[in-house]
Amino acid sequence: MGKYKIVAICGEAGAGKDSVMQAVLKKLKSMPTVSVHEIISCTTRPMREGEAEGVNYFYLTPEEFAGKVLNGEMLEATSFNDWFYGTSYDSLRSDCTNIGVFNPDGIRAMSGMPGVDVTVFRITCTDKIRLLRQLNREENPDVDEIVRRYKTDKEDFFDLEFMYTEVENNDAEDLDLASRAIVGQLGLT
Repeated sequence: MGKYKIVAICGEAGAGKDSVMQAVLKKLKSMPTVSVHEIISCTTRPMREGEAEGVNYFYLTPEEFAGKVLNGEMLEATSFNDWFYGTSYDSLRSDCTNIGVFNPDGIRAMSGMPGVDVTVFRITCTDKIRLLRQLNREENPDVDEIVRRYKTDKEDFFDLEFMYTEVENNDAEDLDLASRAIVGQLGLT
């Protein structure tokens, strides 16, 4: 196993984690001297409207996921709402900065691991914006699921014990500022 530099983006549902990550990737990929790799995680949850295999996640059966865990192929793995999420080693590169979206349990699992250097950014926004983003994400949103995720996230993000930099993402201006701040803090500008 090589050494891995990982930029972990985390935040409550609807905070705009993926949007911030894509904006950061766009800025970093425009810099010829910076080598960056987008982490695509694995999950057993069903694909949502608008998602694609190998773009948003690698969608695995529970048996496939368990096999990867048992074979030591996962950097981190966690369960949430009876689904499994994790990052396989083959989704990482040791020759550049890896960037991905993680939940708090995934970050806890990676923190302090030998050969892994993790920098965490927590994306935040107002509760109203979070809920509106989730409601507008799909044509027929599952409101019960949105409410369940909202409540669970309030607990999961209440008192994080790991170090992170908080970045606000309420609107397009914040998105630009957030991506600039992350790139700047990584010392890659």
